This record gives sequence, structure tokens and C-alpha cells, in this order.
Amino acid sequence: MNKIYLILMHTYTIPSRVIRFVTMYPYSHVGLSLEKECNTIYSFGRKKVSSILDCGFVIEHKHGEFFHKFNNTKCKIYELDVDEEQYKELKKILDDMEINAENYKYDFTGIIPRFLGIPITTKSKYVCSYFVADVLEKTGIYKFNKQVCFIKPKDFEYLGIGNEVYSGYYNLYE
Repeated sequence: MNKIYLILMHTYTIPSRVIRFVTMYPYSHVGLSLEKECNTIYSFGRKKVSSILDCGFVIEHKHGEFFHKFNNTKCKIYELDVDEEQYKELKKILDDMEINAENYKYDFTGIIPRFLGIPITTKSKYVCSYFVADVLEKTGIYKFNKQVCFIKPKDFEYLGIGNEVYSGYYNLYE
């Protein structure tokens, strides 16, 4: 059995504060990690710390520039058991996305229609929760009871597929 990690976060950036205000949920971002320490997180978000508009597939590092600047990030981490085949498929998808990162964009235009219940999907545009849900479903790790484009960060807390292993400040997690 292999393990992967879902990380729900609130970074206290302006976009995360807006999301938190609209959703009334304490976490505004979600990512995946393949390591227990969660030093590397795969997600969709800003590519540069200084730009909220240059967004897409990102690999965030615990000791990188983003979390250095937003060091008060709070998180909740869930550990999920996955079989060897699911782990290899997830790793393959993430590696392919990393190689082709310039082809993946943040789906700014799909946010409002999805909020209104209109299913907007594209092959290479995601928001963080849509991305995580999509790869979990593609790899057979979890089958959602609604279209993955409608999954929100709060949905991950109530899946019942993993064990909560940490809640607190991300920079204090070991």
C-alpha cells in the first residue's frame, strides 16, 4: 500500500480571503502530495508570488518563495491509502503535467458558471479542487457522487476516504 496526502489550506492571500468569505469555509485551497512530509504540493494556483493572474499548474514547495511569504498558512492534511497501480498512474499524470505545465491554465472563466451550477470543463483548465478531484477520479482512487468540476475544497473534508493526520500551521507540519 502507498500513501498520498490531501492538503486543505488557507493562505491568507487576497484571493483566498475572497474564497473563504464567499464559501464560508475555513480552507480555500487544496493540493496533493506524494510524500508524508508534504514538502512538495501539486495544485493549481499562482505561478509567481507577485502575480494573482499568472496561474496554472504549480508545484509548491514548503520551503519555497510562496510559503516563505505566506508563512501563516493554515492547513488540514489527510492521508489516503492507494494501491500500487493507482499510485503509479497518479505519479504518471503529475509527471506529464509537470513536463507540459505551460499547457495548463487556471480556469478563471469557469468559476462563476460552476458556482451557478453550470458544468464547464476543458481539458487543460482547472481550479485547485477540480484538478485534485479529476486526478483522484482518473486514477480510480475515488469516485465522486457529482461531476468533478463541481467539487469544492470543503468536499474533501467529508469524503471519508482518508485519515486526518494534521491540523495547524503548514510550516510547523513535519
